[in-house]
Amino acid sequence: MSYPKIAKLVSALLTQTSNGELNWSQTEISGMFQASFPRYSVRIYPLNNDYILQIINELGDIVEEVSDPDLNDVLSNSYQTMGNLHDAARRNAMGVESALDDILNSLGPF
Repeated sequence: MSYPKIAKLVSALLTQTSNGELNWSQTEISGMFQASFPRYSVRIYPLNNDYILQIINELGDIVEEVSDPDLNDVLSNSYQTMGNLHDAARRNAMGVESALDDILNSLGPF
């Protein structure tokens, strides 16, 4: 398995999402979020107290699927890191920052 590359991918996804450089969308499955690239998509979702990362090809086939325990040896705090990625993806897909800005603007200065 190419777990070191997947660990690097998780870290890059988290960094770019946190920096607002990567957009995520909701999928048809509750709690699953997807970022799309020219030939592939990446999905992240929780399952049975783990986080799952999938790489999907342009035909919709799962190319690779890993869980946070799979990455324990190559990604420090893999559960927390993938959880942070999931939270960041959810916030991005749901437009949390935009919602907060809108509500705060409606409240006016205080």
